[in-house]
Amino acid sequence: MDDLGLRLKQARESRGVALRTIATKTKISVAALEALERNDFSRLPGGIFGRAFVRAYALEIGLDPETTVSDFQVHLDQSEREAAERNQIRVDISPDDREFLARQQRAVRWLRVVAIVVAIATVTLLAWQAKSLWKRFGSRAGSASASVQPSATPVLDPAAEAPAPASAPAVAEAPTTVPASAQAALVVEFALTADCWVVASVDGGQSMSQLLKAGDSRRFEASRDVFLDVGNAGAIQLTINGTTARPLGPAGSHVQKTIRTDNVSTFLP
Repeated sequence: MDDLGLRLKQARESRGVALRTIATKTKISVAALEALERNDFSRLPGGIFGRAFVRAYALEIGLDPETTVSDFQVHLDQSEREAAERNQIRVDISPDDREFLARQQRAVRWLRVVAIVVAIATVTLLAWQAKSLWKRFGSRAGSASASVQPSATPVLDPAAEAPAPASAPAVAEAPTTVPASAQAALVVEFALTADCWVVASVDGGQSMSQLLKAGDSRRFEASRDVFLDVGNAGAIQLTINGTTARPLGPAGSHVQKTIRTDNVSTFLP
């Protein structure tokens, strides 16, 4: 297994970036960054927070964050196995690192609150739309049923030899095809290769605001445009009208794109 810490240090020094500069930008203590470069993972927090340290460091020195985090996880697993065999006790994290973890935990809690609020708003909007549709089309259905009620039996004229037979009213058959104007002119599909927050709207109306997981996929049909706001452009694999599109941006970047019927070619290879 290669020396991950040495590789990270060499990449940083080759770009002429000081540890203090990275610490200032990422809010990670210099002690934790030095521990990472010497493979002393006991100085880093565990779980997603340790990976968050490594991802932030990799972005600052120009390395691919996902590959670097994957290598870090392999080294961390190996170190933990060796530490367990030697019955070593992990060193407590520094106060600076604890503060960073506290900020991360607060951010996660706020993200959950936002997700709950969005879910409630979505359910409320759908209920309101369903109520409006019922008022609109339910009243029409009631009027239509009333219009086809059988008429009263006609009164015959005694002087008439025989009443003329009433002809059955012609019932117009409802069209079974969808009007051309309602057919989608733009079909946008995407799949997620990593967890990512995505906001999407179709023809100016919000359709989705959700934290999607790796492996999730979505499909949108529009007559005019589809707007996408993604927190990790590199996690989106985009298809437009059945054709694989170019990446929306590099991994880890936040981008906002509007795909319209008149600019589709700019997104295709």
